[in-house]
Amino acid sequence: MTYTISPENRQIELDIQKDINECLDNFESFCFDAGAGAGKTYALQKSIEHILKTEGENLKLRNQKILCITYTNAAKDEILSRLGKNSAILVSTIHEFLWGFISIQQELLTIEHKNKIIDELHTIDHKINENSLSNSVNLVDFKNTINDDKFMKIFYNTPSSPAENFKAIIRKHDEYFSPYLSNVSKFSSLVKDINKKYKLEITLKEIEDKESKKIIYNPVQNRDKLENYVISHDTLLLYCKNIITNQDILKRLFSDRYPYILIDEYQDTDEKVVAIIDSIREYSNSRKKLVVGFFGDSLQNIYGSGIGVLPNKEKYKSIEKVFNRRSSKQIVELIEKIRNDDFGQQSIYTDFDNGSYNFYISGDDFNIDAFLQEKHLINNTACLLMKNDDISKARGFDEILSVLKKFPRFSGANFENVSNEFLQKNLQHMGWFLREILTFIDFIQRAGDDNSTVREIVQFATPHKSTLTFAEMKQFINSLRELNLSTLIIDKCIDEIANIQEPISGNAILKKIFLIDDTAENILLNIKNRAYDYFYYSQDSEESEREMTVVDEFFNLDISQFIKWYNYIFDDLKNEGISYYTLHGSKGLEFDNVVVVLQDKFAKKENYCKYFFEKYNTSIDSDSQFQEVRNLLYVAFSRAKKNLHVIYKNNTPENLLANIKDIFQEIHNLNSY
Repeated sequence: MTYTISPENRQIELDIQKDINECLDNFESFCFDAGAGAGKTYALQKSIEHILKTEGENLKLRNQKILCITYTNAAKDEILSRLGKNSAILVSTIHEFLWGFISIQQELLTIEHKNKIIDELHTIDHKINENSLSNSVNLVDFKNTINDDKFMKIFYNTPSSPAENFKAIIRKHDEYFSPYLSNVSKFSSLVKDINKKYKLEITLKEIEDKESKKIIYNPVQNRDKLENYVISHDTLLLYCKNIITNQDILKRLFSDRYPYILIDEYQDTDEKVVAIIDSIREYSNSRKKLVVGFFGDSLQNIYGSGIGVLPNKEKYKSIEKVFNRRSSKQIVELIEKIRNDDFGQQSIYTDFDNGSYNFYISGDDFNIDAFLQEKHLINNTACLLMKNDDISKARGFDEILSVLKKFPRFSGANFENVSNEFLQKNLQHMGWFLREILTFIDFIQRAGDDNSTVREIVQFATPHKSTLTFAEMKQFINSLRELNLSTLIIDKCIDEIANIQEPISGNAILKKIFLIDDTAENILLNIKNRAYDYFYYSQDSEESEREMTVVDEFFNLDISQFIKWYNYIFDDLKNEGISYYTLHGSKGLEFDNVVVVLQDKFAKKENYCKYFFEKYNTSIDSDSQFQEVRNLLYVAFSRAKKNLHVIYKNNTPENLLANIKDIFQEIHNLNSY
């Protein structure tokens, strides 16, 4: 349905875009703040179109480009789909762009790499000293004994559980180790730390002797491999910040090449990126040949990793847009109350006033399926849940979560890692081993999809020879599809792929995906050892707490469970009925109807939502806990276009009722659903 925008509101909106355009014309850097549903992407699109209209030909003549930085690949694709192809525009995620810009500066990268290795060596030394076993060994003798190819091959190809089997095999190789095997986890940690230190020292010497290799950025790995000159996302940002902010020549190259820098979702941008951009802006100020535009909303900072509020904001012209183009008048009024910062958000439409919002108190026995049925919510409805168990069950990968919760990394005080590392839709922050599993599932999905191109599949491969014929590639793809991988358990799936020898080695693919050394023989065991290191990431005092049998449980799960997890991460529902998301995972989406289920036990806190309702209407400028909850509720509630239902699972909310009524006016009690 099309709603009406008054001539007055339309003119105000045009004037806001005019303010942005004037900044672009005058090379005046600015910060564009707009609330949820305001049309930030549309404003970004119109800004780029304005530059193309006024300066497009000059940009091409000067071999310059408009640089548009997005937070996600999805946002990048959305902007490109709106703009179409144009050689004067570069739309990119920040990591992709920075690597393209800095990768040629290998000498400077190598200096940073050297410093990073030195820092890492200090960290490893600390870990070694903290390991009580190190007090019992002669570290020089121990190092010389373990840094032997034959021993390391036995070590990595022997499961550490059951412990007695592991001890027997290590003793058989060399009785030297007998006194040090009473605690296998501490022995294994010491071996790995000393071996890693040994490898890093070799790399450091190569750098010092001017024999270093090329620094490489791996965009699909969330873990550095410094000894192999491979860096991941956070390290790339660190290197770029240290290099660019200290090199005026690079600032000049940057600003000469990209006179227009537009950054989407600035509130989620890493502080190191903002420091880079700010240093380039400061350098270019006197020349008046560069403009930086930040587009975003500080109240939509919910990931914990972004800047939130723009540093040095006073140095940027402030432009605000209070109109909401997404939601009904009722929803906009509600989310303005949640903001509670006098931003003044309002619907741009004069006649979109048929929406509703309702607040319900329920007990822990709330049944969302019964609620949906009662309210006749069957189409274009999103259920936003805080409980990870509910999400995994609704999306069909609950068996994975039930296994993950058996590991120290995802249990007890570390349960928050389920959200941070497993349900994490920002792939750069996903747990490093789970990111490898996700890449593995991506490979399986593409291999089994008739619509996948040869290039999409072969990108995972490392061929025996430098070139492959099309026929050989097709043969490889056919071999994969004959395996019907999506019907297997992970364990069997890995084995089947490893058995493919020609024309492309399945082993080579697995080694590439899971970052396994070329010398490894038993691929599955090496992958399980990586899983073991990830899931049992601390040195436990009791051997019984570190069971390889639980790792085996993980690898005995059906691939179908992981495909459903994969579809959740990449938001591939293939369903326009009822969708299920975490509150964090809903960002950027919109639905006619939204059901939000709130609870207090969340994010290592016992009073998560309660704290917000208790503190509502009090001073919140410096209260980070309040701001965290407020931002999350603001993002979640603003997904609704027409109707919002908020269910709060709290049995004793009496002291909260007054503040809740300030926001929602009316409270409904749900006895049982």
